Amino acid sequence: MRQLIYALVLFIISCGNTKNSNEQAANNCTKDQKIQLLINEVINLPILQQYYNVQEVIGQKQLVIVKTGSLNNSIKLNKFELPVKIIPIEEIQNLKIEAYLEFEEIVLNGDSARVYFRYDIQGIGCTAEFTLSDCKWEVEKIDLWEN
Repeated sequence: MRQLIYALVLFIISCGNTKNSNEQAANNCTKDQKIQLLINEVINLPILQQYYNVQEVIGQKQLVIVKTGSLNNSIKLNKFELPVKIIPIEEIQNLKIEAYLEFEEIVLNGDSARVYFRYDIQGIGCTAEFTLSDCKWEVEKIDLWEN
């Protein structure tokens, strides 16, 4: 009987540890990884793809993102089979780059995130909310508007 109780207790503990292992796996990303994966998810949102065609019209091959405190040089992304440029707004202005994404807000809160960004050349803005599961962001809500 005592062995049965020990076995039952061990079983209950192991079930609890499985849950904790799953939670740890979801939280195993570093903050930089979470941001990189989040921005990658944002730039590849299906709803945005139609707006990138302006880049071909103006002869801009690479996607450009304004560098902010959350977006630094450690983030490596690709779009259109080219590296995404993350550069300060001053450099964007000096280079006379017309098409760029500007993230006004990137908020990470545990396993959830909220972003607000603009793509002024196309006159759009977007807020989106995501949840993190196994180091992969999943879209929960998107609000896209045109000015």
